[in-house]
Amino acid sequence: MLSAASSCKKNSPGGGGGGSGPVSERVTRPAACLRLVPYGGPYRGQVPDKRNKLYTPPYEPKVPGAYPAVPRSVLVANQKGGVLKSSIAAALSSMVAGRRRVLLVDADPQGNVSRNDLGVNPGDRGRMLAMAVQYGEALDPIRDVRPGLDVVPGGVLLGTLPQAAAVTSAAGLDMAQNLATTLGKLVQEEQYDLTIIDSGPGDVGLLDVLLRVSRHLLVPTADDDASLEGVDLIAGRYLRARSEGAQIELLGVVLANVNHRATSRNQAAMKSIAAKLEGSGSSAFATVIRTDKAAAVDMRARHLTPGELVAVAGASQKARFAKLRSTLGHAGSQPAETWSRDGSGLAGDYQQLTREVLTRIAEQEKRAG
Repeated sequence: MLSAASSCKKNSPGGGGGGSGPVSERVTRPAACLRLVPYGGPYRGQVPDKRNKLYTPPYEPKVPGAYPAVPRSVLVANQKGGVLKSSIAAALSSMVAGRRRVLLVDADPQGNVSRNDLGVNPGDRGRMLAMAVQYGEALDPIRDVRPGLDVVPGGVLLGTLPQAAAVTSAAGLDMAQNLATTLGKLVQEEQYDLTIIDSGPGDVGLLDVLLRVSRHLLVPTADDDASLEGVDLIAGRYLRARSEGAQIELLGVVLANVNHRATSRNQAAMKSIAAKLEGSGSSAFATVIRTDKAAAVDMRARHLTPGELVAVAGASQKARFAKLRSTLGHAGSQPAETWSRDGSGLAGDYQQLTREVLTRIAEQEKRAG
């Protein structure tokens, strides 16, 4: 079980007294404020209400043939792109890693979170994960991409899975069972405290597999109609997976990639999300992830996490001042300039979301006993 320490409330960017010192110094790993208790056993299965909402019913006896969920695995999913799925997966992973062991699985054929966000290059273009899904082959992640963070890279070869699904099924192989077995074995052997799974927006076959092996579901959405419709689409697949014995449970929906100053529009979007979650036992996350185009460009181009961007942008700003002071028009070897002047606001959003996610995991584990 995960539990939040009371000291977090003092120093978090959005809580209590707001902490002390520069914002960049207060952007710390939320895992420092959490105690992780070893996973205590299997989860019970659940049988969903078949309304077209993200409804999580009370626990009931395990459904025969239920898929074994990978403990503390969080699937980040929406069937609409542009809602910061990969950015959220990278931020959650990096903010918990360092003090805890984290595995990040990039299950997106675009490979954005491993290649662009974290700079895993060259990866294997998703071959290892595709073989694990199709044939149950062992996973050997790339180690210490960041301290405490291992990564199973994604890529274009995951796009072969839809064609392979029919052949695999005809051969009597279950791709969800394959992935649950090999990923579960890796998590157990390596003693990962948290597993984050990033999904692509297009391949519903692979998404169905991921829904059957993950324990928790986090759904990001922007405020536009297409993104909110993506929430409805993922709701249908989520309910189908649960009806077939999957043990996945909804953590919540996070409003992301929005103007954080557009309070009226954001409130309207939150009302729409609340309507979709009615009766689910879950709710929208209080954190809203702001749009910051300059920070997004810098993080992707330089393969930086939000916390890393704060440090790099600070160094870049100091270099600019030094350059202005230099009578020769240059100040020697300086870090390349960033587009972002201050990424601490965005980093603070991700930090607050990470705290909320870990708290909700703790609550779900407590309910599961």
